Amino acid sequence: MMSSPSNQPERIVFHELTEAYLQAERDREALRRRHGLTLVSEQDDGTGIHRLPEGVFGFTYAPCLSDSPLFRKTGLRAFEVHKHSGDEFVIGFVDPASAESLKSAAEAFELDLFPGPEATATQIVEVPMSRVLHYKLHSQREFGALHLRVSPAR
Repeated sequence: MMSSPSNQPERIVFHELTEAYLQAERDREALRRRHGLTLVSEQDDGTGIHRLPEGVFGFTYAPCLSDSPLFRKTGLRAFEVHKHSGDEFVIGFVDPASAESLKSAAEAFELDLFPGPEATATQIVEVPMSRVLHYKLHSQREFGALHLRVSPAR
């Protein structure tokens, strides 16, 4: 386990630090800065997202539960979740076509959201939970991604 500054998540690293991994960390940090987010406090570690204040982020293995618990520590296949702007967002990586659909789709569509960069899923996205129409239970365990049906872009 690596130590980290007080406002940075403690990472459990299970793989080599590749350039794709390092870029993903820079992308996540840029999103956090853009929205002025802080890591969920020690006091609130494990608290359901609905009971947390705006402006926080944390990690969960259950990003689509109605009150997903957010934790300070992350691990293999954990998703980062942000709470800001009156919504909750699951952060992940998709292929370029899915990233474009999130911005402009006129109809509902499906996508596979990975917690980190994988194969062609190299673009970081914020999926507003208010747009998730359906998710496939255990899809992440089966093939490493969360399979979502998402409403059209607004």
